[in-house]
Amino acid sequence: MSKSQTLPKAKIEKDFISWFIWALPVAAVALCTWFLLRDFVFAGPTVTLYFQDADGLQVQNSMVKYRGVEVGEITSLQLADNSSNVAVRVKFQHSASDLARQGSLFWIVRPELKLGAISGLRTIVSGNYVTVQPGNGERTNTFIGLEEAPIQSVPSITITLLADDLGAIQNQSEITYRGIQVGEVLDFHLDDDARYVVVHARILQNYAPLVRADSKFWNAGGINAHLGLFSGLNISAESAQTLVSGGLAFATPETYGPPRDKRGGFCPER
Repeated sequence: MSKSQTLPKAKIEKDFISWFIWALPVAAVALCTWFLLRDFVFAGPTVTLYFQDADGLQVQNSMVKYRGVEVGEITSLQLADNSSNVAVRVKFQHSASDLARQGSLFWIVRPELKLGAISGLRTIVSGNYVTVQPGNGERTNTFIGLEEAPIQSVPSITITLLADDLGAIQNQSEITYRGIQVGEVLDFHLDDDARYVVVHARILQNYAPLVRADSKFWNAGGINAHLGLFSGLNISAESAQTLVSGGLAFATPETYGPPRDKRGGFCPER
């Protein structure tokens, strides 16, 4: 063979199948890396909420929301060790990690007809979900859930009312003065000897000066009917809400006494 003659060189070509075979393990490694980052590096905390009743919640379908934004999902539902509560495990998103602190309040939002109004109407379509009011304590992963939404804190004074019976009064029943809502009922219970019903209520700070030592409270629920000889039958109610859910009203004489101590008690007139 002469030097002028050259041997042909081999040319290696990779077809699509070869590229696919090499790309498949690379994609698998990338996918595994993403799952590790999502579940361990960028994942939020997992917490356990204890509710008396978790009716309406579903695993991997019910969400945890804060200010209307999804911040976590329910990963498991099971009875607690004492079988008196339901343990709801929630996995938070990384951006919602600060919600898992002592003092945070959790409750289930359900469709509910209460106090003459419908609440949680959207849950009829989307299903029940858990919402939260953030706390500012140390980080924790165990919480006792509330059975209903907490009463929001507002500037107010707290008063105690004593009544012979509760009537139609409920939690959050309104308290009115001249037809304007100035407060609401917080809670109620029987006194120690069961002679009276003790009603705790609050009056908004702006209307606190109206509450005096000689203020008179009465049950404003239901319908008031008056039959006069010349005026005929007059039917009235304090408001549409008190007609449905009950409520209290009060009045203060024009020549009123000193401001009432918020720890004092009143006896609503019947």
